[in-house]
Order: sequence, then structure tokens, then C-alpha cells
Amino acid sequence: MNKATKAALFNVLLFPGWGQIYLKQYKKGVLIISAVIAGTLHILLSVIQITMDTLKVSPFKKGTVTFSAVLQLAIDSIKALNCIYMSLILFFMLFLWVCSIVDSYQSGKKLINQ
Repeated sequence: MNKATKAALFNVLLFPGWGQIYLKQYKKGVLIISAVIAGTLHILLSVIQITMDTLKVSPFKKGTVTFSAVLQLAIDSIKALNCIYMSLILFFMLFLWVCSIVDSYQSGKKLINQ
């Protein structure tokens, strides 16, 4: 398997940016990894914030915390997210992932041809 294919597979199978790291394009790889992690953390923190706000309004009663109640709270929090805003973040992350796959494959091809 050549370097271009390995780099693209690292991006597909592991995480966006790992192919660039494999090709020793550290700045580009770290930038891509940081952007995807920032998007993921933003979505996660938004869900946590909505969950905390919901718990402040109507906290669990003592002794009534079950797995299904916590799961339902998480589902309700996800439903309360701004769908358009979160969709844009997810679209950007997916777009970045595809771009990193294409970039790592093309960069690997250039290294092979040198």
C-alpha cells in the first residue's frame, strides 16, 4: 500500500488530520484535528448546558434517578438544541473530514512522485 492510500485511510478510519500527521504535515494536521475537536466540544457543551438548565428548572426527586430518566433527559436536551446551528457545525466537521481525506491523498501522491 502506498503512502497516499495509507494517509487517506488514516483520515477515514482514525480521525481527520491523522493522515496529515502521517505525512509529516504537522501544522496542517494539528489545525484540522483542533477544528474537529472544537466542533465536537461545542456540541457536547451545548448539550450539557441545556441539561443543566433543565435540571435547575425541574430537578430529579431524591431516589428517582434511573438510567432511563437520565437517558430521557439527554434525549430531551438534544431535541432542544438549535438544529440549524448544530447542523452547520456538523456539516462543517463532515466537510473538513472529506477535505482532509482528499488533501492527504493528494499530498501523499505528490510525495510519491518526487
